Parts: sequence; structure tokens; C-alpha cells
Amino acid sequence: MLNRFRNPFAEWNRDFRLLACAVFSVGVFFGVQLTLFNNFIVERMGIEPHELGYVEALREVPGFLNALFIALMIRLAPPLVAGVSLVVMGLGIAAYAGVTTVFALALYSVFWSIGFHCWIPLEQAMGLAYSPEGKKGRWLGQLRSVQSAAWLLTIGICILSFHLLRYEGLFVVAGIASVLGGVAVMFASRKHSRVREKGLVFKRRYGLYYAIHFLQGCRRQMFLTFAIFALVKVHGMPVGTTMALVLVNQVLVTAIAPLMGRMVDRYGERPMLSASYLGLMFVFFGYAVILHRPTLYVLYCVDNLLFVGDIALTTYLHKIAPEEDLKPTLSMGVTMNHFAAVAAPLIGGLAWHYFGYQVIFFSGSVLALISLVVSQWVDPEGLLRKEKEAVLTDGVPAAGPAS
Repeated sequence: MLNRFRNPFAEWNRDFRLLACAVFSVGVFFGVQLTLFNNFIVERMGIEPHELGYVEALREVPGFLNALFIALMIRLAPPLVAGVSLVVMGLGIAAYAGVTTVFALALYSVFWSIGFHCWIPLEQAMGLAYSPEGKKGRWLGQLRSVQSAAWLLTIGICILSFHLLRYEGLFVVAGIASVLGGVAVMFASRKHSRVREKGLVFKRRYGLYYAIHFLQGCRRQMFLTFAIFALVKVHGMPVGTTMALVLVNQVLVTAIAPLMGRMVDRYGERPMLSASYLGLMFVFFGYAVILHRPTLYVLYCVDNLLFVGDIALTTYLHKIAPEEDLKPTLSMGVTMNHFAAVAAPLIGGLAWHYFGYQVIFFSGSVLALISLVVSQWVDPEGLLRKEKEAVLTDGVPAAGPAS
């Protein structure tokens, strides 16, 4: 009987536990940043939509340094670089406590974003390096659970302590947690692979993947930047409601994630992408025309539950890409996503400023419609079948030439 209640993480080795401490700290970081940021910039700074667009566009620029961060990971010990990255994140968010101008907000946002974008590939690489063969998927899933648990716990702490700590105190708490996580991971084993990483891959056969990734990046960044901001700025959502909404949303996402993955396996990529984009069309349209705040809360949660598109897009690439192309093509997808992530908030903020907030969400609905149309060409089995037939008939290589 006691075996049923044993610690599921007891088999972790020392390095993986230190990595889990770092991942937990990242969960605390975003539990504060994503929960409080929009109310903070509206209540304390009175920020305007076009100013928010500038800030968010600048914050996403470090995403283009992905190749540099991977090079650092190869040349230096990953735990050392990861630790410094989390310290940078912590210092950046703690500095929010003294922010009074849009310039300072942008400066500190870019600062912690550099650390975060460096952290992303390092977390993935160390998770694979520190987990044993045959258990990597399970251990990495447990690592994701650690971050989700930290996120949920932090939202609860924000709700309970906001009247005492206010924005400034909670930003400092998030900064301290991130710094401590960075210090912890520095003590992990500094052995690292010397395998030479390939550069970004850009091939015609992955054009559909790039196109959908770009459209998805545009639409998502518009929603991430302006959905809660609109609820606060236009509809007057108080900070207590924001914290409760983010908490409910995170619980739903955590509960639904396994089901979404199973549905992709069962029904395939094209049906699930189509269902996701169809739902997103109505979500964005609703945000543009509905004024009833509780309905908008529901639409916010629905949007976040339609992340099945991410899963389906990844499994699609996995089916059509050989192993040597997979990682660099994923990196290229991240790069395409960051082109969208920089452009979308910048254009969206200016559009709100000159034409009103509705134009952002009408545009998002149109982008979802375009994504729905483009996704109808997603057919991994058909693509592989055609390439196999081409090889049999005229010897054309299955993996098309780089363009």
C-alpha cells in the first residue's frame, strides 16, 4: 500500500534534481510575471496600446539569438550558462519594482528576455543529458509537471499576499526565486557533449510547416499581448479577477494537456489543426464584438485550451523530417515564430492606437481563417507516399534539396 504513495521523483539523480529546482524557479517567475504584468502597466504606468506594442516587440528580439545561445551551450558548461541565464532573469524582473517609465520597462524586459531565451535550449539539453535512457520521456514529463505546479502555487501566493506585498514585493520575490534556481543549477555536473550542432535548415519540403508556424506566431502573440490587456484597459478587469482567471486557466490547461495529445494521436494532425483554427476564429471574433466580461473570461480560457495546434504541428514535422533535420528545422520554426512575435505586437499596438482595439481581434480571426485554409494541405502520410513513389519511378531523393 505504501508503494502507491511513494515519492514519484525519488529515482531522480542529483543533477536532475538540481535542474528541477531551476525549472521550479522559472515556474515562479512566470507565475508572477504573466499574472501581474498587465494590471501593473495599466494601474501604475497608464501605458497605451502602441507603447505596449513597442515593449513586447523589443522583448521578443532576443529570440533571434537562438543560434548564439546554442553555440554558448556547446562551448561552455551548460549548467554554468543556465545559472547565469536565470540570474539575469531574476535581476530583470526584480527591477520591475522600481519601474516608472516605458523606457525602463522595455529595458528590463529585454534584459530578462535575454536570459529566458538562453535558458530555453539549455533546459531541453540538460533534461535529455541528465535523464536515463528508456526513461527520458517520463522524466521530462515530470519536469514539466514541476513547472506547472510552481506556476499554480505562485498564482495562489499572489492571490493571498497581494494586499501585503503589492506588485513591487511580488516582483522581487520572483526575482529572488529565479536567482536561487540559477545558483542551484550551477552545481550540476558540467560534463557536456562536444557533438557539432547543425545550423538552421530551410528546405522546400518543410515550407508548409514554416508557413503555419509563422501564422501561429502572429496570432498567438497578438492574443498574448493584447487579450488580458484589453480586459484590463477596456473592460476594467481588477487585479484580483486577473489572478483568479490565470489560476483557473492554468488548472484547465494542466488537466486538458494529456487529452489533447491523445486526440492528435487518434484523429491525426489535419483534423485537430482544423478544429483548433475554427475555434480560434470564433474566439477572436468574440473578443472584438462581445462586451460581457464573464463571456470574455470564458473565451480567454478557450483560447488557451486550443493549444492542440502546437502538438499537431510538432508531430507533423516529426513524421516528415528525418532525424538529422528534426532539431535544426524546429529551430528554424522558432526563428519564423519570432519574426511574427516581433512584428505582431508592434503592428497591433499601432492599429489599436489609430483604429481601436477591435481591429486586432478581427485581424486575429482572419489569421485563424487563413491558418484553417493552409492546414488543409497537412498530410504527412500523403507526402511521404508521394516521395516514395518518386524515388521508385525516377530516383528523386525523398528529402528535397535545400533552398
